[in-house]
Amino acid sequence: MDIRKLQCFVAVAFAGNLTRAAETVFLSQSAMSGQIKQLEDTLGYPLFVRQARGMLMTPEGEALLPYARAAIQAMEDFRDRGEGLKQTASSRLVVGLNSDPAFLRMAELARTMHADAPGVQLSFIVSQSRYTAASLRSGEMHVGFRFGMWNEEGVHDEYVASVPLVIAVPTAMAEGLAPGDWRALAALPWIYTFRGCPFHVALRQRMSAFGVEPNPVEQTVDETIMRELVAEGMGVAVLREDEGRRLAQAGLAVLWPESLQVPLCLSFLEAQGARSPIREFRDTVRAVWDVERRMVA
Repeated sequence: MDIRKLQCFVAVAFAGNLTRAAETVFLSQSAMSGQIKQLEDTLGYPLFVRQARGMLMTPEGEALLPYARAAIQAMEDFRDRGEGLKQTASSRLVVGLNSDPAFLRMAELARTMHADAPGVQLSFIVSQSRYTAASLRSGEMHVGFRFGMWNEEGVHDEYVASVPLVIAVPTAMAEGLAPGDWRALAALPWIYTFRGCPFHVALRQRMSAFGVEPNPVEQTVDETIMRELVAEGMGVAVLREDEGRRLAQAGLAVLWPESLQVPLCLSFLEAQGARSPIREFRDTVRAVWDVERRMVA
């Protein structure tokens, strides 16, 4: 029993006339009559007595009318709720943060998104650069910040900024270390997150010119812990310049005179980059980070 037949039944019940009822549901009179006839055949008894002046409901019709109206309302509620959920799902954007929110300018990004795309609901999760592609493919997040260009199939890394890096040496380890002595620097104990970390890729590329490799002794899960281990004098690490300078200002580290760089990217699935709300977030990131003007300059 489809909802259309119930709508016709209710329309005739309230109009009391086939012609007027047919107009309300945009059917011809013959089509309306056919819908009522099919419903009555399904039930096995008449719902209306056909009279010269119109359609008079039978006792059975009067008994079923409230249930027909409730069924129609339930179907409409179902449709509206379904559309609402679809809209909510399409406007929700989960953003992966691979570094601290202040560095990624998340407060400004959130304010700008709220002003320019008020229908988009932002959610933030902690992420790591090496797991970004897997999280995008699984749907755990829709876009994610990460360091480096990874060239992974189906994932686009959109350049946002070049991030300056410094080599932070604990103050005690820096004693007697001559500037430019890469061999002595490489021999010190190093703290790293994982071998493929873009920070350490940049470091190894620079050290390769001197025929040396860093001596890793401590492994951590993220850059925040790496910074704290440097502060505790546990080893040397490559840090963002702003974090390294804070350690140096506090007297906890000495910065190597040569700096490195790594790109900060916004990553998303290639097939979804032009879709809303990823499109709006990309535009916001470009505006907040002033990407286009810096790239032209």
